[in-house]
Amino acid sequence: MTFKGLDQFGKFLGRLPGPAGYCVDCLSLLYGESVETMRGYLSETGITSRQAHCGNCGEHKDIVTALLPPGLIRYS
Repeated sequence: MTFKGLDQFGKFLGRLPGPAGYCVDCLSLLYGESVETMRGYLSETGITSRQAHCGNCGEHKDIVTALLPPGLIRYS
């Protein structure tokens, strides 16, 4: 499944302070999309999660880092 906003999502992740990690709940709030949509974007791009403290809410849960996989890096 390809998401219409995948390119925009990559740009969004590139603007987040790195290498902080964010939980999917916070990413969905920051990006303005549902948690299900965020999970889809992350799955489509191959971004995985790990247990750590979220850089936004501070809760210990599955987080993803703001680092983009090599295939999504855009040079301008």
